[in-house]
Amino acid sequence: MTDHKNVFLILDAGGTFFKSAVMNKDGLVLEGSSFTTESHSDGTKEEALNALKKTIDKGLSFIKDAGLVTSDIGICIPGPFDYNKGVSLMEHKYKCLKGVDLRSFIYQATDIPSSTNIIFRHDVNSLVAGEQWKGNAAGYKNIAVLTLGTGLGFSFSINNIIQCNEIGGPLISMYKKPYRNGILEDYVSKRGISELYNAISGLEADIEIVEIANLAQGGNKQAIETFEEVSRIIAENLEEILTEKQIECLLFGGQISRSFKFMEHILRNRLENIRSLEKISTVSSIDHSALLGVLNAILTKE
Repeated sequence: MTDHKNVFLILDAGGTFFKSAVMNKDGLVLEGSSFTTESHSDGTKEEALNALKKTIDKGLSFIKDAGLVTSDIGICIPGPFDYNKGVSLMEHKYKCLKGVDLRSFIYQATDIPSSTNIIFRHDVNSLVAGEQWKGNAAGYKNIAVLTLGTGLGFSFSINNIIQCNEIGGPLISMYKKPYRNGILEDYVSKRGISELYNAISGLEADIEIVEIANLAQGGNKQAIETFEEVSRIIAENLEEILTEKQIECLLFGGQISRSFKFMEHILRNRLENIRSLEKISTVSSIDHSALLGVLNAILTKE
């Protein structure tokens, strides 16, 4: 089979949706190949597995109809997760899938031949890899990415090698770093940012980050102050690790990256004494950077 017919099915398992795309070896997304399916991460085991199967089936159908061949399948998914075995260890997102061998399920539930390789990679590790390969971290050796959304994610690379623990997750679990009366994720995740906005505004609203961002865009002082305080908390907790690991490029992903302009000046001021740090920015693509990172793992056999 000629090489140009070989393509890769890449999935991003988010807390709300499974996103998938068919990509060639150069990282280009084939037109019309992107699909989004509700993930049912808070649902039953059957609902979540059916959503995963549906997402993969859509991608395989696209590949077949286009006269192409599936080379490998890559899935980026949050942790804790045994990325080598393909088994979820999560007790928050996808709690219903804890202990499930997802690799075996995919082989059994779809038309994928056993010769097709299926790899799993941590979602933030994938962002680091994608940004190193074709994103805003290209040309840097020591990179860190922090994501804020439903939870807090953090990963970094040294000399372009992503630093992982024994099961393939990030080496440092920044989300559970002790902070104030709890852990860091309590203060700068979806829940924490909502609570912070309510404390500043005096309201008691069940408000999403995107809604706070929209208010900030409209000039709402309480919303802007919320993001500024989040910036201070982040800088306070990142300074030591960025200095120790001599990070040159710090990128932000997840929902919070859409509000980066309200955070940038404080982050730059608070982190300006880190001599190695040359760049602070957002990831190049919220939609595709993690997918690129999974593809890169397949191509480089990482």
